[in-house]
Amino acid sequence: MIQWGIGKYIYRQRPDAIIIFADPHYLSFWTTLVWGKLLGIPTYAHGHGLFKKHKISLLYRLMVTVLLRLISSYICYAPIVRQSFIDHGFPDRKLSVAHNSLTNHFSVQPQEKSGNERGILFVGRLRKGSQVELLARVMERIRGKDGLPLTLHVIGTGEEAHLLQNRTKDRPWIVLHGDIYDQERIREISMDCFSGCYPGNAGLSVVHMMSLSLPVVTHDDLPSHQGPEPSFIRNGVGGLLYDHKNPEESLYQAIKSLATDPLLLARMRQSAFEDYKQLVKPPLATRFWSIISEGWNIPQPSSPAVHGCTSKQL
Repeated sequence: MIQWGIGKYIYRQRPDAIIIFADPHYLSFWTTLVWGKLLGIPTYAHGHGLFKKHKISLLYRLMVTVLLRLISSYICYAPIVRQSFIDHGFPDRKLSVAHNSLTNHFSVQPQEKSGNERGILFVGRLRKGSQVELLARVMERIRGKDGLPLTLHVIGTGEEAHLLQNRTKDRPWIVLHGDIYDQERIREISMDCFSGCYPGNAGLSVVHMMSLSLPVVTHDDLPSHQGPEPSFIRNGVGGLLYDHKNPEESLYQAIKSLATDPLLLARMRQSAFEDYKQLVKPPLATRFWSIISEGWNIPQPSSPAVHGCTSKQL
């Protein structure tokens, strides 16, 4: 709940600006905001905002009001996060957007795909809510009912990995690659795939799969337990959002449509990659710099220095 010494660090170093992950559960978050206000240091909160909040209590509203008064700006993960503040009646004066993204130096151009790929890629943590077993059932149905020899490539591990391992012994068409951090190797695996699918609560994996020219399929209940990144998917243009209220049938229809319509797949493949390029140009660090330097009259460096940053990439 608290990082001892962060207050001393801020007081001693007097940074030009502070960006901190906006988790109100942590005491260090609030002490940092107060120190920034007292010392006149521009302080920026970065997070999901009210994205997952359908309703907020009076106490929560008061907390957000105090937060917005202490900070210089709230940096939203996505436009949908910014809109969540506005929908709850907060002014947009201190709201800015830096699309949460990652730059894949081993991306795949749409023209590199043949259109004959038969694989579907899942990349991310195998955790509760990832719903990979749902994807496996749907693909098994497509293989049996429609005779399409699809292969599921799973990159990642987690607490649900052992369950999936036990259920894939008689399913040779499910390939468990385990943890892979070599982006070039992930690119190689993706070359056998025509689509990416995160059937559960997705996050930044969506952007990763878009960078591989894979139309992404995930569910349409965006403000549930998902991150805001699935909002980057333009439904029917660069990917598909299946109906979470009728998951098995809807996911079946979504994957089947991509697997059986080469023209639709080609259009979506192109759109997915174009959308990825829009997210990473300019890159996230440059977007941060643009926000914090606004009003300072500071020229943007070619490579801004950003210290102490971490990212939950997948």
